[in-house]
Amino acid sequence: MKRFLILILSLLLFVGTVACGEKDQPEEQPKPAADAASAPAEEPASALAENPSEPSDPNPAVEPAPAFPAGNYALQAYRVGGVVLEGEMMTSSGIAGTLTLNADRTGTLVITGQEIRFEWTDDGSILLAGMPYYSMALTEDGAIEFSMGEAVMVFRGDTDSAPSVVEVPATEAPAATEAPVVTEAPVVTEAPAVSGGEFPGAPYGDSDGKVSRTTLAGLYRWMRELPSAFLYALTFDEIGAAAGKQGCDSRNNDGKTHSATWCDDQNDVVTVTFKLQNDGTWACSAITISGIKSSEYNAADISGFPKLASSTPAGTNPTESATFAIKVGFSGPKVDVTAQLPVKNWYPNARSSTLYIYCAPRAEKADYSQSYIRIECKESLEKIDFYKDKFENLQELAPRTIGGIEMAGRSYRDVGMDWIEYYGEIAEGVWVSIKLTGVDFSEGTETEALVLGLTFAKQ
Repeated sequence: MKRFLILILSLLLFVGTVACGEKDQPEEQPKPAADAASAPAEEPASALAENPSEPSDPNPAVEPAPAFPAGNYALQAYRVGGVVLEGEMMTSSGIAGTLTLNADRTGTLVITGQEIRFEWTDDGSILLAGMPYYSMALTEDGAIEFSMGEAVMVFRGDTDSAPSVVEVPATEAPAATEAPVVTEAPVVTEAPAVSGGEFPGAPYGDSDGKVSRTTLAGLYRWMRELPSAFLYALTFDEIGAAAGKQGCDSRNNDGKTHSATWCDDQNDVVTVTFKLQNDGTWACSAITISGIKSSEYNAADISGFPKLASSTPAGTNPTESATFAIKVGFSGPKVDVTAQLPVKNWYPNARSSTLYIYCAPRAEKADYSQSYIRIECKESLEKIDFYKDKFENLQELAPRTIGGIEMAGRSYRDVGMDWIEYYGEIAEGVWVSIKLTGVDFSEGTETEALVLGLTFAKQ
């Protein structure tokens, strides 16, 4: 137990140190390369960025391939000194993280809800505001070891499915110029491909992709505000259904990537690049926008766009009842927790004393999702409130009745993550805590129905 507490303390120190390092950066530091450049005009689907005002070099110099494979990596282990936290210990403690490395040598680290953007060099240096702070190394088996002093985080990913373009984080990249560049809509020059043809599931058809400006701005905002896992699962048909019209097939399919565009009457363009996945589907891997500034698309109305992920309306998917037994504390009696789980996008993972219910588009990587419900049972209110004095922005919420028990509610920020929590006594000496992070708990959502439908029974 002492070693476990040391690990947690070290992780908190790591996140706090990195966050402080970012806050201490001078305001006028040069922007990373990913913020100052977007895709070439010939194939404008390489990154989430607004177009620069300068034309692309028709004969650009060939840049050496980066030493670290671009792609997404998931946190598999955390060690400090001779102590290692991995597997069930990581899951039960709620520790999760992702590392994104982009081909332009920028990256994003997300650990316990804290997002840190950085640049990196081929020798493994991690740069914040141009200064080397930390380091990473590529092991022989393809893992990324991200080091800060004695603390090392081990990330693993599927490099075969790593993007050939810079993937889209769910955050806004700064505009590289005040004056947007007008990009003409692609012109159809050859017979369209068809669904079920040489590349089934890829962009297809002869649509011009033209939509209203309000729809175009809303489409971009809707996509970039989705949880990244759901964004990267979107297909051409799903985006077309959201926009009310299929995109224009760019006719650039090389068997691995393929792009499509949506545009308005002013020839402002949203380009989506799709990548062939290991399961044979084509899903979004990047989006770009040209001609519409962030102030406009951030204010776009997206109320008419589909509600996905944890925002899915209750009743959209059928549910199945499932019961899980979790301990009260480390050695107490067990409690049966019964949940009405939607058959799509919600994946339970029961540990000895904790039940996680993850929201993710697929089961394979659900455990890495940053959107989940965490249910624990404790011996007393004091145990529930053990870390209360560390909570930030603590606010009381109106009580809710869950499982026939009126439970107190609160919201707060803890360990870099925003939480909603409901808690109450379900039997003598048995308290339950229901925590939610990264989910939409609005009225009428699947998330709300799932939580309010929970029941508890002491064995």
